Amino acid sequence: MELPNFPSILRSQAHNLASVTSDAEALALFSTRLSPLLDLKDAMVALTDQSTASKGTDGATSSDLTKAAVRLTGEMAAWRLAAAVKEAVNAEDATALQTIRQEVMPQQTWLLEGKQRAFLRQMLMQSAVLTSIQATDVQEADTPAGYEEYAAYLDRTYPRFIGPDPSWLAMAEKDGPAGLRRRLMEFWERTPQSNIDNVDKEKLAARYFHIRLRPVLVAHLTALAIRAEAEAEQRAREEWLRLRSWQDRLRERKGLARLCGTWQWTVHNHKNHQEHKMVLSFLPPDVPSPDGPRPTKIVVLGDAVYLRWEFQGGFQEDSLLFTGGSQRLEGTFTNSAGAWGSITGKRAAACTRH
Repeated sequence: MELPNFPSILRSQAHNLASVTSDAEALALFSTRLSPLLDLKDAMVALTDQSTASKGTDGATSSDLTKAAVRLTGEMAAWRLAAAVKEAVNAEDATALQTIRQEVMPQQTWLLEGKQRAFLRQMLMQSAVLTSIQATDVQEADTPAGYEEYAAYLDRTYPRFIGPDPSWLAMAEKDGPAGLRRRLMEFWERTPQSNIDNVDKEKLAARYFHIRLRPVLVAHLTALAIRAEAEAEQRAREEWLRLRSWQDRLRERKGLARLCGTWQWTVHNHKNHQEHKMVLSFLPPDVPSPDGPRPTKIVVLGDAVYLRWEFQGGFQEDSLLFTGGSQRLEGTFTNSAGAWGSITGKRAAACTRH
């Protein structure tokens, strides 16, 4: 399958993706805008066809398509957000980053539901930290009185920028903007006898932040945005493939459901003229396979059935056809040892769930 031009779609639908705040809105956006652009018109038709549920087999219904469509829209929204943050940080555009922070607030709860998107969650936290201290003039010629003493205290008390707690980065990830501000202001609590009690606290804190901390936070935020973007891109492509191939998967599930049951298997080996009889059970598609003989690959297309068995030192392939109203299977086998022959299967029991 040729993948769609996701970057182009993200750019054209950036505003719409940034406006989604719920599963219902995500589904509406998918149905009206995204599905045609993503070449998923068949999935959209199935979503709006109320009879799809009755056509499904073992869970392959419109409900599955709805969830996949919502997940795809969510991943595209996360992808757009991460890309926008990365672009703003790379451009050193604090205003753009602040705007992104404000615009994402209505969407943030929906995007961060559950435990997924950990990198996106960390990225949003770090962007909040980075924009929590307003930019000020930090030219060396304008160093405010008392800054050297203030900076020396913080350098001595918290010498590590990265690493485990109590490094600056670990604190920022754990406590966010509030934790950053507490640490920047603790000088006046810990050194009550200092000669700089009456200076502009905000100016000193902002200067220390922009000179010492901001470069570290920018590098970390860039890394988080890259990882969040890559994670969302991978998941978006997976959801697209799931929606693009839903009809194939539906046919596969129907075929496996047709094969499901207990069969009396008779194999005649023409190489040595021996006959073997056994009982095989094929479970429903959504039931985990038990221990015991189980094909490594099953393909059912109409009345044709292909089975591949793999074992230590070789393999066997079976080519079969349903007959007798799906109550019998007849065909041939070949294996890597050179054996070949016929197979006859007779349904002994209907499909059951264990």
